[in-house]
Amino acid sequence: MPVRIIVGLQWGDEGKGKMVDHLALDASAVARFSGGANAGHTVETPMGRYALHMLPSGVLRQGVAGMIGSGCVVDPLALLGEISDLENSGVTVADRLLVSGKVHLVHPAARVSEAFSETGADRKIGTTGRGIGPTYVEKFRRRGIRLEDISLPAQFSARCRERADRCAQEFGLEGTAREALVRDTEAFIEASLSMARYVGDVSYTISRILEENGTVIAEGAQGTLLDPDHGTYPYVTCGQCVSGAACTSLGFGPNRVGEVVGILKAYSTRVGEGPFPTEQANETGERIRKAGNEYGTTTGRPRRCGWSDGVLARYATRLNGCDWITLTLLDVLSGFEELQVCTRYELDPEQDLALFETGVRLGAHIPVYETLPGWKEDIRGETRWDALPPNARRYVETLERLAGAPIRAISTGPDRDHLIRRDN
Repeated sequence: MPVRIIVGLQWGDEGKGKMVDHLALDASAVARFSGGANAGHTVETPMGRYALHMLPSGVLRQGVAGMIGSGCVVDPLALLGEISDLENSGVTVADRLLVSGKVHLVHPAARVSEAFSETGADRKIGTTGRGIGPTYVEKFRRRGIRLEDISLPAQFSARCRERADRCAQEFGLEGTAREALVRDTEAFIEASLSMARYVGDVSYTISRILEENGTVIAEGAQGTLLDPDHGTYPYVTCGQCVSGAACTSLGFGPNRVGEVVGILKAYSTRVGEGPFPTEQANETGERIRKAGNEYGTTTGRPRRCGWSDGVLARYATRLNGCDWITLTLLDVLSGFEELQVCTRYELDPEQDLALFETGVRLGAHIPVYETLPGWKEDIRGETRWDALPPNARRYVETLERLAGAPIRAISTGPDRDHLIRRDN
């Protein structure tokens, strides 16, 4: 299995980190291919609970190399802080991390720009405030700052200070605000230069691993429905979230892909603004939120919660070419007398309409639900398919049918071992 791509099939927060950590057990390397420190992947191990934002989840497996591809944007201070936190807890990372020199760096000015864009705007996106969007804007305006630029320290430092001056003039920063940006910029320069030890050619390294019959896991961030091209635009992120982005970011051809694994939560959640057809802004949504501890790993914001959406699951599964699916957080739904699953939309007479190719914005679609019986049994930590209550198995089989790909793994709790493998 040369390259295995892991992608989220919803609006992020599907539990990708746990599955990446699980699959990394026999992998040579795990490589992040999108996003920045706006991502949040949580993994619980015997050593403790870790919330990773920039590092690939596989680095929690000793001996597995970690890589960050060119399609990502990197905040050097955040990344170095994350490395330090892990090493202080006994997880050595520095000697197995490789960062593409082509990644764009998140300058402090990007956070200032993003804060202004979210203040008083008529249509807020609900960003994490980490400066991700403005960094991608600079990238595509062809004036971004890349990690490889540190090879010329004097020129690099001058460009970073010029970027701060330009930001201060653009937003009229004066006094303490301008002084804070100057201080942050100097810290940014120092942190960026100290990252020289991690810079390397990710594409070449992956090709060498594959030539030696190794396995690489390509780890995505956020989720398909936040993809800037295929998601609920304009309420999307700026880095590509779909499986095809792994090839461009990490620098390998599609013939290297062995399989694509989609991660689907047993219900739906979303952080920030944007359409959410199955949202339950009521007691049901609050019950799901509390049971699932649905608060953002990166922001701490409460997530919007609702029923599973089979139409969007089918769309995302098709778009990514998923070979199979992992269903997460099934245990959260224990205790509900009834569960609802969206099977179609009223504006979707064909029942498998390509939603984002219709010209009808998603918010205009009205979900039509199928009601399924719930189960009272506590399934947290269950590891055997046959031990699940019949209604839980029926629920999984319904989602499998709607998504259009086999559900071969089911997460029933936060720990590494809380997993049902269903390979038939």
